[in-house]
Amino acid sequence: MTPIKSLMSKKPVVVIEIGTDWIKILEKKYSQAGPYVSKIHFLKLAQIKEPVWEAISKAFTQLKLDKRSVITYIPRHLTTVRVLELPATNPKEISDMISLQVGKQTPYSKEEIIFSYTMVDRCKEGYSKAMLVIVRRNLARERVETLQKAGIGINKAFFSSECAYSWFNLVSGTEIAQELHPVVLLDIDSNYSDFVVVHRGKMTFTKNIFIGTNDFINNTDAPLDRFADEVKRAAEIYQSEEKCEKIAKVFLSGGAGAIGGLSQSLSARLDIPVQDIPPFKNILPGAAADLLNNPNFKPISISPLIGAAFKEKELEIDLTTPEMKIQRTVEEKRRELTVMGILSASIVLTASFLLLANIYNSNSYLARLEQKLSELEKETASTERMSRVINLAERRKDAGGNSINILAEIYKIIPNEIYITGIDIEEKGKVVLKGRAMAMSDVFKFVTTLEKSPVFENVKTAYTTAKKEKESEYTEFEITCYCEGATHAVSK
Repeated sequence: MTPIKSLMSKKPVVVIEIGTDWIKILEKKYSQAGPYVSKIHFLKLAQIKEPVWEAISKAFTQLKLDKRSVITYIPRHLTTVRVLELPATNPKEISDMISLQVGKQTPYSKEEIIFSYTMVDRCKEGYSKAMLVIVRRNLARERVETLQKAGIGINKAFFSSECAYSWFNLVSGTEIAQELHPVVLLDIDSNYSDFVVVHRGKMTFTKNIFIGTNDFINNTDAPLDRFADEVKRAAEIYQSEEKCEKIAKVFLSGGAGAIGGLSQSLSARLDIPVQDIPPFKNILPGAAADLLNNPNFKPISISPLIGAAFKEKELEIDLTTPEMKIQRTVEEKRRELTVMGILSASIVLTASFLLLANIYNSNSYLARLEQKLSELEKETASTERMSRVINLAERRKDAGGNSINILAEIYKIIPNEIYITGIDIEEKGKVVLKGRAMAMSDVFKFVTTLEKSPVFENVKTAYTTAKKEKESEYTEFEITCYCEGATHAVSK
């Protein structure tokens, strides 16, 4: 294939990040000299006056970007990361073990999360280490739905730390891959920083630090000491977990250039060599580099954007929602079947009537796939409904499950002078009694009676109010108490 034909066959890649304060868009194109960054665009969420999806759609139109196949990633601070040591080396066994372990690594149910993993290393004989990444499904779905409203087709959703690590490999070359001691990539964004450890050419650890360039720029008293302490703490956590040698070097990326003298200050505080890496090192930037010279955009990290665009095929952690995966599979099948249909039709026109049956079967197969997708969507909706019902049942179970006993006890001990207007039995065994009494003293007698009951404890009068109605006076009250043993459960 000639260079011109090869160049025409490579389509541009568009990456978008929906962060907490910025929307970042990057396009990669190909030239005869190789791939390069052709366009970068930033939108500050606080300055968007219209719906976010509408602003994104306008940006894609103005930049003349292809909406049909776009990739995104989930920011590090929205994920939970665990490094697991598993007694297996077989990929199938590792996958099964992670599927069993994932429910224990997060307080959410398996239906509420998306997870993926990548192999970190083989440790002692018969054991492997895997990095497990978990994100709540609703967080991933919100971003996907926003992009879909903008008419953008999402191809895949990756993990920002892996994207930043891929950028690091891209710009550092073989020097870091051959390094035997662990090194750190500290990618600093506007609101947070990503502490990524690279050892023997693999990403082995990542930790989120909730300090970004905004903290340095907006505060007159820059939080350098606090930032250095957080970096040191992350390094200590890594070294205690891995029981390995001291970190050899720290590389700063992202918005570090907007913080004057950061590398020298960190190096002095950490007693570790610290070095800045420009975002476009070893990359042909094109006209996009001019935008990064704007001081308004210097505090923003584009490392994950470049890593995702240039290393898309090598990324292993896939946080795509199940619905997107099903849709992607159907689209791939649709494209395959479309190509096969065109080829079959051309053969039919030139040679044989028999291939018409093959086209018919292909279309039927496509219809069955779409029907299966519809059934799976219904099953997904049914599963979500079941999950909500189960959660509701769990919450009601926490109320103690003894509502009948409570009502029976109240009926048994209530005096004639008390008239109950409402009984609420809440979670954790809390009981709220509302009612009326002829006199204030009757209310206090009733409180004493409740205190003596073996069913109730921690009895308190929320309020008592004297009222008058048609020449007669009465006292309105509210009493709160707990079922026996419920207060102990609440305190735990």
